[in-house]
Amino acid sequence: MASGRSFAEYVKDKCYNGLFDAAAQYVDDNWHRLDLYTRNVHRIGEVEFVDATIQRVYVQDLPGMQVAFDVGLELELTVKEGDYHYDDYDQCYPWIRVSCEGDLSDGLASWSIRRIEPYDKKSAPMNSLSDALVPYIPYDRLEAEAKAFLKEYYPEALKIMPHGQPPIAIDPVVLAGRLNLTVQTQRIREDASVFGQIYFVETDAEMYDANKGEAVPVRIPARTIVVDPMMYLLRNLGCVNNTIVHECVHWVKHRKVFELEKLFNAEASHISCEVVGGAAKVAKSATEMMERQANQLAPRIQMPAEPFRVKAKEYIAKFMRESGASHPNEVMERVITALETDFSVSKQAAKIRLVELGFDTAIGTFTYLDGHYVKPHGFRKGALKVNQTFSISAQDAAFPWYFGMKIHSGVDAGTGAMSIP
Repeated sequence: MASGRSFAEYVKDKCYNGLFDAAAQYVDDNWHRLDLYTRNVHRIGEVEFVDATIQRVYVQDLPGMQVAFDVGLELELTVKEGDYHYDDYDQCYPWIRVSCEGDLSDGLASWSIRRIEPYDKKSAPMNSLSDALVPYIPYDRLEAEAKAFLKEYYPEALKIMPHGQPPIAIDPVVLAGRLNLTVQTQRIREDASVFGQIYFVETDAEMYDANKGEAVPVRIPARTIVVDPMMYLLRNLGCVNNTIVHECVHWVKHRKVFELEKLFNAEASHISCEVVGGAAKVAKSATEMMERQANQLAPRIQMPAEPFRVKAKEYIAKFMRESGASHPNEVMERVITALETDFSVSKQAAKIRLVELGFDTAIGTFTYLDGHYVKPHGFRKGALKVNQTFSISAQDAAFPWYFGMKIHSGVDAGTGAMSIP
């Protein structure tokens, strides 16, 4: 699917005539409400509407395929003198704000104007969708968005289970079913470079046939999530589950992006997600934004904050008590393995989620360097982020030595940490 389609450009093409007529009528009835600046006219006697130009389009999300959009129209007006002692005129260019609503599913055919008023640049409306209709989800809203998603589609996963009982893990196939989606296993590409694809409309798609050794057309029904079965062999069940939830996020959050694409390209059918984490063969900002949101929301949906945090604390206390450990990092790998099983995710996903929720000791777990396993290690809280480590490879350690830099080892006894002054 292409990306970067412009809703503003579509509005300019689809709605301009209606906006032009509405602007002309508004000027006839309400020109006195406009801030008309003129140097040549002493007293305004007559205002003539000449033209209108769409300068801004702000779009807000509404339920279903509905959208609200505010259009900033720059008007061209001829202002004529009202004092009979003068015969002057001037051109004025005020703005008006036209508030509209429409339905993407009918291509805005039934769009309507709700309100027209003078445009105030100091109080421009807020966008909840980008010009490509991707929702704006700031990082600090991700947890709230994931919780809202679960409340609507999988509320039982938010339940805090009694001590000793496993959490209610999300079954991705059940989640898909609640969205009226079907999950289908099907080879997609020969190199298994595509995790999955979600099809919004029925289409004949090119899929890899292992028996024939080539891509062949396969009829894919609408509302279908296609998952490559090679993922079960090349990765793990947690990765497969994440892929299905990832595609469910696309369905809920990005259907308007697809509907906009359909208005420009009737052949559009699906969103495709590659192993590398971006949509297939497309690197434009709208697609990158969609993939980032799906990548961020899927694990938060699979591992909701409170149930996950409660279960993590329970396992830390349990395993430390059983093993006589004196520090959480000594049992953190057991904790991650238990959470991996409970929430049906990968070890890496569980580890990252722990760090996101403040369990910094998880950073020093499941580390491999030069093909060798590194024992769990700890460090001062806040010293590292999720993508950082105190462990370095032999090659990296040799780099400062080669350039004459000194290395001090054993900064913290038992951690194996090193520092380079």
